[in-house]
Amino acid sequence: MSQQIMSSEIKAKIILDEANLTFSETAERKDEPNDRKLDGSGWEEGKMDGEFDEADYNRILELQLEAAKVCDTNPELEQKTEELFQKVNADNADEVLKEILDDPDIKALGRVAVTIFLLRFPSVQSFVNKGHPLVLATDEYMLENADAQNWHDYKNLAQEMRWDPRD
Repeated sequence: MSQQIMSSEIKAKIILDEANLTFSETAERKDEPNDRKLDGSGWEEGKMDGEFDEADYNRILELQLEAAKVCDTNPELEQKTEELFQKVNADNADEVLKEILDDPDIKALGRVAVTIFLLRFPSVQSFVNKGHPLVLATDEYMLENADAQNWHDYKNLAQEMRWDPRD
């Protein structure tokens, strides 16, 4: 495991990027806002073969449902997380990270996304072999960091925040 100390900027960017992406994932769900169901996930189990351990599938669905409910009740967070991501830099990262962690809904979306990431990619090797299928060509942070260190960043963040599903 990487013992590299993560900067506040990296922590903030991971949480904000993942929280923002949750809105896109929520929009792809089969259920409706304010009437969310466990089986409303946009994931199709057969298409996701090999993307997660079967034992973790229900936990992933529960986490997705939790995030969808946060998105339903806080639609303004999509724009807020995007704006914060755009403005975060090395000089203001501590302030932005504090703002993120003081917002229980952004923090919840970040926790859910990081936890799902680690359930899908339980080891660095699983991430390097599979890559991150949610990476879009416009997602510069993930494209620039689609290597082993990126997995360690998620793992270290999860451990620091006590979001690691394996602990």
